Amino acid sequence: MNNVPLEEAEPARKAFGDLTEGERGVVREALVAIGRDPTAGREIPGWRPPSVEYTYTTPLAPDSAEAITIVYTHTPGLGVTVVYYFRDPQVVD
Repeated sequence: MNNVPLEEAEPARKAFGDLTEGERGVVREALVAIGRDPTAGREIPGWRPPSVEYTYTTPLAPDSAEAITIVYTHTPGLGVTVVYYFRDPQVVD
């Protein structure tokens, strides 16, 4: 599958700068997955078509309850815009 174009909004760029290097590595891996399949995240209902907003949460480590959540929009044909990154202290699925 081809990667879709991906860009960061200003709030995401600022939030990325506040992450630790380990957290940035987790984010980079997640962005690869999102670039391959923009529907990989959980859809946030109520967004206006054709754009869809998603959250993608990934643990900081395999045995960790802490995670990083990425908020992004996907517009088919235009790509993905990362809106924000944030630390999730407890993730329960």
